[in-house]
Amino acid sequence: MAKSSLLPHRHSHILIILLSILVGIAIAAVVFRSPSAQQQIAPPATAQGLVELQDSFVEVAAKVRPAVVNISAEKPPLRGISQGIPDELRDFFDRFRRPFEQPEPERPEQRSPGDRDSDEPPKGPASLGSGWIYSEDGYIVTNTHVVKDASGIKVRLFDKDNDSREYEAKVVGSDPKTELAVVKIDVDRKLPTLQLGDSDGAKVGQWVMAVGSPFGLDQTVTVGVISAKGRYLPQSPYTGLKDIIQTDAAINRGNSGGPMVNLRGEVIGINVAIVGTAPTGGNVGVGFAISASSARFVIPELIEHKTVKRGWLGISLGRELSDNLTDYYGTDHGALITDIHEGAPAAKSELALEDIIVAVDGERVDTTSDLQDIIARKKPGTTVTLQVIRNRKEMPITVKLGEMPARFAGQEQPEPTQEEEPERTSGTLGMTVRSITAQDREKFSDEELAGVLVTNVKRGSAAEDRIKAGDVISKMNQTAVSGLDDWEQALAAAKKADKSYVVLHVSRLVAGEVMRMIVDIDVAW
Repeated sequence: MAKSSLLPHRHSHILIILLSILVGIAIAAVVFRSPSAQQQIAPPATAQGLVELQDSFVEVAAKVRPAVVNISAEKPPLRGISQGIPDELRDFFDRFRRPFEQPEPERPEQRSPGDRDSDEPPKGPASLGSGWIYSEDGYIVTNTHVVKDASGIKVRLFDKDNDSREYEAKVVGSDPKTELAVVKIDVDRKLPTLQLGDSDGAKVGQWVMAVGSPFGLDQTVTVGVISAKGRYLPQSPYTGLKDIIQTDAAINRGNSGGPMVNLRGEVIGINVAIVGTAPTGGNVGVGFAISASSARFVIPELIEHKTVKRGWLGISLGRELSDNLTDYYGTDHGALITDIHEGAPAAKSELALEDIIVAVDGERVDTTSDLQDIIARKKPGTTVTLQVIRNRKEMPITVKLGEMPARFAGQEQPEPTQEEEPERTSGTLGMTVRSITAQDREKFSDEELAGVLVTNVKRGSAAEDRIKAGDVISKMNQTAVSGLDDWEQALAAAKKADKSYVVLHVSRLVAGEVMRMIVDIDVAW
């Protein structure tokens, strides 16, 4: 009796279990059929995304290539790339082998200079480069070094399949300061063009495409990303390429002057330089391009005026404001005046040494580069209002701009001077100094030169990247230095002030010119 009474209870358990299983199956079926569940478990559409990206590259290449040209220029015999480069820039050029004035490998169809059918004198080496069509009437943008000193320039077009002609081109204008040049060809049709894009809005990691003629291989397309922005490449003691875009898209000799475009086919850079491998200069994934923001100002100026006329203040600027200089001068932004050139527009104004320019005509100045760019965009003869910090107070000063001299625009390259090794004495602050001699005054072309001359800088010291042997220090903080005694007194005063840094006024010879700077050095008393 007791055994039979357990049967209904057991059956109820089985029914409950079966019902639970059925409910679970039903719920699972509903969940797996729902759109959200299907979306979660569906595999990612990687293949489709890659196909779309590939199609984008194909479309951009098809749009851009017809407006990219090959440029060949006959050149005189070349000087070595390092000849005439000051010692302070030589290390850079040893590491960054730019394609400036380097010959390209001879194309297979070219004949050697000795293989001639006439008595014409042999021509110089051919410089092969690239360019892109700026306007439909034949204005073409390229690099200055591609066409510099050329005795003849020829351009090959690729907008028509059956056009194998080489068009004679003439240089309209060039701007060594930005390495941009414009050439012109006469053609009987409207040409396809490329438009400048927004390089300021371009992002690191963004896809870009380079098109050109590396090693003479026409219409070569390479793809990569923007690796960095705002790079600086020095050219001479006075000039350098600024706001440069770095990319890992393969750029080689012959790509110079060609476009670097975004995925809309807009030119955001003009290829200009590489870090290459010796001896061929092959690409190692580090290439550089002039930003479209620089080209946007320069190209129309070259077409209209043959050259670029820039505004000029006639001042030398110090390093960017460090934490020490921010504390010392009482401002966290601006451009510090370290020298005012004799007879320059600034010398005819109320500007003074150690003024910090924080705005030009209401436009904020954060860095020395900001000031240089703003002034360079102004026309010579323009009167500007500068907001200046002096003795921790802001004041307006008006200056009528002059025209930037040729040497500051990269149009003259002063010959470097060789300096003799001076006699050394002991010193402090990680450097060794001695008294000024008559020979020093002769080198600096300054009979009134006063201060102490640096003869050695200790490796690894705080002064190593700020001071060089041969520098003359004329002031420490607020103490003028005319000799070793003043130097020791200035050190004592600085130590008493209990600051973790000192501010030095420095004069330096660079390529025969005197450059004046204000630098700060960390100290541990």
